[in-house]
Amino acid sequence: MKKRYPIIPAMAIYILFCSWPVGAEPRHSLRINCTTYSPYEVFFFRLVEEIGSRNQLLIERNTPPAGRSLIHVNQGIDDGDGPRVEGLSSAYPNLICVPEPFGDFIFGAFAGDRNIRIDGWSSLADHNVAYIHGWKIFEDQVTAAKSITRVKDSEQLFMLLNAGRADIALVTKTAGYAMMEKLNLKGIRFIEPPLAVKPNFLYLHKRHRDLVPKIQQTLLDLKRDGTYQRLYHEIIPPFPGK
Repeated sequence: MKKRYPIIPAMAIYILFCSWPVGAEPRHSLRINCTTYSPYEVFFFRLVEEIGSRNQLLIERNTPPAGRSLIHVNQGIDDGDGPRVEGLSSAYPNLICVPEPFGDFIFGAFAGDRNIRIDGWSSLADHNVAYIHGWKIFEDQVTAAKSITRVKDSEQLFMLLNAGRADIALVTKTAGYAMMEKLNLKGIRFIEPPLAVKPNFLYLHKRHRDLVPKIQQTLLDLKRDGTYQRLYHEIIPPFPGK
């Protein structure tokens, strides 16, 4: 027997349509590129999610390779990228920086040889250096070295360092210690002082420029109401020896 489906009266459809809340707006969706999996990036993205929740924004995390991530946002393929250092809009003109920083990056060098001393970028010249492809601060600052190796991610970076195929691994302090713990590496240390300490930011494609003031204000609210500090201590472990 042929199955019969009920016919929904036109009036019922009309009533259903009219029952949508007056003035309700569809939730805005943002696909944010966040490509490194250290505790700091987890913290950063958790802040982005909280900002989204407070502004009726649906947040999706995307993880393209670091070297491709900014290009995709600049082309409008993705909606945003972070955490990143300031000043990238000059190279990627379609990107707008949310001006309130999410925190600080501590950039520096990890090494297994305890005799290695680092004092500024120029002191890298005598060493075999490795860093993650797409990290702009290292691409801009490491202009002289015995050799430079670019890798896909922090796991490859520390496997290279541990195998003795690089003297120095350049990365953030948080990401480096997190990867050492994951790989159970011993005898590697972060060389003090750091090479640079830079605030980091969220960048959005220019089509979302109207969201920038809302996101900036909500981030300030998170810092004032204690949410920022609570999430930081929940997610980011203290550095060894602290």
